[in-house]
Amino acid sequence: MSIRIGLCIVFSIVVLADATPTAADIDNDQAARDALLERVGRANVTTGVLYDLVMPLSGIERFDGSKASRPVNLRDWKQLYHELQRAALERSAKPALPLLMQQANESIAAGPIPIGIVNMRYNRLRDDMREDLRREDPCIEATVFAAAALRDRTCHGRAVTFVTGRRWYFTGEDAVDGTLPERIEIDFGDGTGFRPAPFGEPVTARYAGTGTRTCRLRAVMPGGVVMYAAFRFDVVALETPAPHDTIHVTATIPYESQYASGDAYVYLADPLAPLACPVVVLEGFDMDNTMFWDELYNDLNQEDLIERVRAEGFDVIVLNFFDSVDYIQRNSFVVVELLSQIQVMIPPSRDIALIGASMGGLCGRYALAYMEQNGSEHRVRTFISLDVPHRGANIPLGIQYWVKFFSEQSAEAGEMLTGLESPAARQMLEYHFTDPPGTTGESDPLRGVLLGEFSALGGYPSALRKVAVANGSGHAAGQEFSPAEQIIFYEYGSLLVDIIGNVWTVADGSNHIIFDGLIDMIWPLPDDQMVVYAQDTRPLDNAPGGSRPSMAQMDSTEAPYGDIVALHERHCFVPTVSALDIDTGDLFYDIAEDPSIMSRTPFDSIFWAPVNEGHIFISPECADLLLAEIRIGVTGDDPPLPHADRTVLRQNRPNPFNPATTIEYGLPSAGQVFLCVYDVAGRLVRTLVDGNRPAGWHEAAWDGLDAGGRPAASGVYFCRLAIPGSRSTIKMILLR
Repeated sequence: MSIRIGLCIVFSIVVLADATPTAADIDNDQAARDALLERVGRANVTTGVLYDLVMPLSGIERFDGSKASRPVNLRDWKQLYHELQRAALERSAKPALPLLMQQANESIAAGPIPIGIVNMRYNRLRDDMREDLRREDPCIEATVFAAAALRDRTCHGRAVTFVTGRRWYFTGEDAVDGTLPERIEIDFGDGTGFRPAPFGEPVTARYAGTGTRTCRLRAVMPGGVVMYAAFRFDVVALETPAPHDTIHVTATIPYESQYASGDAYVYLADPLAPLACPVVVLEGFDMDNTMFWDELYNDLNQEDLIERVRAEGFDVIVLNFFDSVDYIQRNSFVVVELLSQIQVMIPPSRDIALIGASMGGLCGRYALAYMEQNGSEHRVRTFISLDVPHRGANIPLGIQYWVKFFSEQSAEAGEMLTGLESPAARQMLEYHFTDPPGTTGESDPLRGVLLGEFSALGGYPSALRKVAVANGSGHAAGQEFSPAEQIIFYEYGSLLVDIIGNVWTVADGSNHIIFDGLIDMIWPLPDDQMVVYAQDTRPLDNAPGGSRPSMAQMDSTEAPYGDIVALHERHCFVPTVSALDIDTGDLFYDIAEDPSIMSRTPFDSIFWAPVNEGHIFISPECADLLLAEIRIGVTGDDPPLPHADRTVLRQNRPNPFNPATTIEYGLPSAGQVFLCVYDVAGRLVRTLVDGNRPAGWHEAAWDGLDAGGRPAASGVYFCRLAIPGSRSTIKMILLR
């Protein structure tokens, strides 16, 4: 799941008279809006836009078209656009911000990055209105001129193409050709200076290195007036290889009467050979659906993983859902269709490795279980679950209410709220905000529906190897703070306005405050305030698990009035027990110390991190592990040895077995080794290895006998490999 929270709070107060409503009241009260318009007089709003009808968060006065205009980032530009839309007296013909960004994303998927330009005149009330209520000219006119790339980053820095156009040029509703620029020139910060950028003509910038660039735009208007704007643009990578093919996939099975779709990017091991040995990767939660091949490749190629997979002869297929925040079940049927299509393309002797990252793992799990229950062949040999929230994900409930509180005024908080209200977020979050606020942590009803459908499908697929990887600690080590601890401090006070936006983590059971929000204006009507307490909660925020830097992102927001301070940077996003689906209610369960841990999980093999890592972080050890698991069942070669703190315990062969089986394990260095067999009750059945072994790959055999030489009964057993500081366990099935 991905989160970007930012709120730049800039409050300006225009005081009219004791009975004149303020911007805060106007935002939340249509009657107050109408009262202000009656006081001012619609005829005096000569531009059709009265900026005082909204809470001014964008700092609009900074973008006046002069050379001194500050560089704007995409977040600021969207806030500015959002405010001008809401300040219009009549319904605007310009698209609402969510539709505008959807249109921009569609354009980017097919071509260059659009540059959005706002060039509008607007009215705002004079500062001296309170002293002269009878004046006939209560408003002044001002101009806003701002530009931004509608995708503010690139993974193709060596050659990234932009375009301006009338579709992306926003003026007053009465704009005619005579109000359009005669000439637009842009300096993209690539060292080549200003160059022409006529409407509809793509312009390519070429960067020599990564990093944030400041781009500058100037527009020559009719009559020779020159307007200036500047915007920031991030060069994430200089070059990203293109996929060799893209498969457009539409589900043939509906969910709630609708069909989902996606693009499957095919990146072949041998570009001259047909698809033969596929590894399918399913994307996670993309809140604004802005991740395409470029972003997915760079996220997944940590530790050069994708290229290492290809170098070993595997073809990589990455599935990008058109709407990743849709119902998980609906997107799961896209996975069903993709697997069906792949089977037609590959030789009959080949099968598939399927990796689901985060939410994508839930889609993969559902799709495979559905296919098995309905008698459809999937030919998946291994399903790898990469930090997937099988038992729920977590965004601190206090942060959710923070977003809700500021969503009316902030475009970005509004976008985040839309993400939190999406079907997929409601299905995954263990605690979800309610409106009005509840008194305890609770999940959305959609989560219960999803869990019920998983149960009806048998929970998991069975005719394959299932592997779970967690980015969280398996040693019961939580995050760096405690339950009920404050994680965000934001307080500002002045003569005109008081602002509070404080957040605490949920408590471990007891009743405790989690959010305190206030916008207290000096004039003169009710304040905007929200205080939320919660009880009967589990300590999700500080639990062991893959983490998200939500608080650090909030701290990085520029807040000219006061400062948003993150008292801690990261919170638990996917608890370790959730990623490994451990059958326990204890978020701090010591997984590493349980010799029969495999009896508590539906997976055949599980792995956890030595310390809490970032969600979907791929360490060198994790990359080696994923490669080793992908190889199983395909090659006879040993996987590379693990790094310093990771052993590799491979699944026994055969499994199920009768009467004997072989277990392979790899050691990163020489040392003491214990390899033991336990029953489902955790009792020791047989010690297979007890002694020093050199670094490298080793084999051990179990003949199905216990320590007394008696045949063990049919059933499930667990083989545990332990070296100092590391433990791994696999599940084995003995059939007599």
